[in-house]
Amino acid sequence: MDIGLSPSGGDGDDRAAWKKLCNLQRRILPQRPPEVPGYKLCLAYRPAFVVTGDYHDFFARPDGRTAAFLGDGSGHGPAASMLMAIMRTILRTHPGLHREPGRTLADAGRMFHDEIPPDLFMTGVYLVFGEDGWVSWAAAGHHPPVWVARSGTPAPVDFTVIGPVLGFDPGGDYPTVRSRLEPGDRAVVFTDGLYEARNQAGEPFSRHRIWQYLQVTMDDPLEEVVAGLVGTVKAHLWGAEFEDDFTVLAVERADPPA
Repeated sequence: MDIGLSPSGGDGDDRAAWKKLCNLQRRILPQRPPEVPGYKLCLAYRPAFVVTGDYHDFFARPDGRTAAFLGDGSGHGPAASMLMAIMRTILRTHPGLHREPGRTLADAGRMFHDEIPPDLFMTGVYLVFGEDGWVSWAAAGHHPPVWVARSGTPAPVDFTVIGPVLGFDPGGDYPTVRSRLEPGDRAVVFTDGLYEARNQAGEPFSRHRIWQYLQVTMDDPLEEVVAGLVGTVKAHLWGAEFEDDFTVLAVERADPPA
């Protein structure tokens, strides 16, 4: 994770306090994904400020399966960082929340609504990795996973299954979707800081460029795909700075043992 940023102005004590906050957040965010039987996972994230409102995490569920959450708090800086800390506390301290994805988002959303100001919110995707390549997921105001077959063909993105953002509607409904990955198929989840990254001409990188990139790199190892995607977005910026945090989680179904 490349931070390398500090708030402008302020004295040494201010900078030291920001550095401590930054280091604390780095410690509570997983630096790498866990080992999940039957899958390969790869993660990349970058805060645009000293602290980040993007939140990624992994959970060992009571049923033995692994779940992942990728979220994006509204705003930037300390306020967004507060949102990710609140959501992390909710998901980490209430193991009973971890059920099917839609129910998890609904229950976590109600708790989140009660803890934050009315003008703030978080988007997110909750995924559960099951046997035989079955992945269950639900989205809250967030771009759904992009599914790419081993042939390099991306599946159409269904935006109708997206539920409301977390924090606005305590009674929000979140459909659970089940999608099956065949060996070699991939799913990629990302926050909007990636496709909204604008170059000096004001042109965003765009979802379409992400889909194109994932299509033409299906023969590349997953780690190289994620690193190359980040590098491609940086090249698009052409000297401009990222204005928002971004996180990428890529998943590939592993080939069965020979």
